[in-house]
Amino acid sequence: MKPLAGIILAILVSGCDSPHPAFSKVAAKVITVDGSTFRVRVRENMAEAIRTNFERLPKIGETFPKAAKAMEIASGCRVIPNSMKGDPALVMAKLDCR
Repeated sequence: MKPLAGIILAILVSGCDSPHPAFSKVAAKVITVDGSTFRVRVRENMAEAIRTNFERLPKIGETFPKAAKAMEIASGCRVIPNSMKGDPALVMAKLDCR
């Protein structure tokens, strides 16, 4: 039973910081904003932020602004309003780099 539990745990943990396939070859920058830590990947005019720290009952309304700021810090670009999609663990957004 213990080996099975170990295998299941390994599978679950391996997905915690896996980027979207479009960002798979992009190096991540680790950015912390107001206590939330994100691994941010930027490709062309898109950004992906994966929250890597534990937060008890995270809410989208609190996480999205932090993720947006992390994306802006990592990219040097502005996050386009209303382009953010995702959940409290993984957020994607379009960037305006003009």
